[in-house]
Amino acid sequence: MAQALHRDAVREHALVAWVIWHNHPVYPGRFIAQLATTSPLPYALIGDTLAEVQEQLPARLRRSERQPVDPPGVLEIWLTG
Repeated sequence: MAQALHRDAVREHALVAWVIWHNHPVYPGRFIAQLATTSPLPYALIGDTLAEVQEQLPARLRRSERQPVDPPGVLEIWLTG
């Protein structure tokens, strides 16, 4: 499912990412990867651990460390290419 969502987003947007959160307001205590383009989309992968969510991500993404400007709860971002 994640592969198909990602493929569709890449066709329509120049920048596509999966933002991994812990304790997202909608999913307290859980880890999620939320699909985002210029803004977050309603698609999310959900897991009990960071590794569980990372395993669900589409193939061939590159990991970006959390940046100081990221909202609290963002752990990492996975980008195309």
